[in-house]
Amino acid sequence: MNNVNVLILSDSEDFTSDLVCIELHRQGVSYLRIDRDLINSYDISWQLSGNLIITNIETNETFSISKEELSGVYFRAPTYFRETFTTSVTPEIQLKRSQALSMFRNIEYFGQAKWMNAPSRTFFAENKVIQLLYAKEMGFNIPETEITNGNEPKSSHQEYIAKSIDTALFDFGESEAFSYAEIVSKGDLKKYDNRAAPYFIQEYLSDKIDLRVTVIGDMAYACEILEDSQGITGDWRLRKNNVKFISIELPDDIRRMCIDITAKFGLMFSGIDLIRRKGRYYFVELNPTGEWAWLVDSCGFKIQQRICECLL
Repeated sequence: MNNVNVLILSDSEDFTSDLVCIELHRQGVSYLRIDRDLINSYDISWQLSGNLIITNIETNETFSISKEELSGVYFRAPTYFRETFTTSVTPEIQLKRSQALSMFRNIEYFGQAKWMNAPSRTFFAENKVIQLLYAKEMGFNIPETEITNGNEPKSSHQEYIAKSIDTALFDFGESEAFSYAEIVSKGDLKKYDNRAAPYFIQEYLSDKIDLRVTVIGDMAYACEILEDSQGITGDWRLRKNNVKFISIELPDDIRRMCIDITAKFGLMFSGIDLIRRKGRYYFVELNPTGEWAWLVDSCGFKIQQRICECLL
């Protein structure tokens, strides 16, 4: 039986987890990866008087998870997994999703291990209004922001950024759609009735440079996002195939605030979006399960190595 030092809770298509597993293997660490969409590939037995025992049906390998041996847990949760009850999937799939998620939430019992990140803290940290309020309290600049279900902003700007309060994914059967931040005018807002769907309205910060900061423990890896050596109008993710990611050093106070707000949410990892404009840095949002694999190649960041260091 194999004693598990690091547990990976992920999805079979998650490339970032692949990188972590490769690094753990390189270091000779005893680890177990469980993919939620392949949970029927494992025999699971957790008698509450003993350890959590998991057997890989294909390889017949058996693993034991105990408080004494488990050092760290890498938890990757896709957004859709939070919403298990939806008419777009069958009752059978709804049942599988809800029970699998509940199983993984209860593994948080092994709280002595270093979680990156614990499910309960991940879900709380996804509240974007709280993120902005915490950031403001900690000294970050934030864009002037209003949460509303109306169409007449209280501020006097002519252009705004409109975006969802939470990640908005839409299921169209065989395809999915994702909502991005959009530049809108006051006139645009008056065309829509949003009474049933509150949303963010923020001041539009033009002539800006987008920054991505990946925080892991007490380290922060930062890059700026440019197209043709210039900042990008609107949401850079709409142009992600045309942009370049350039490694940068943050000012010490900004770097420290990124680390501190991550810790304030009880997280070991976060992907933070900032804006730099006219020498000032603005906090935009924090993602507790942010993507980072593209930064390994584009910026040379050794993120997977740092993650493994923190889990051991």
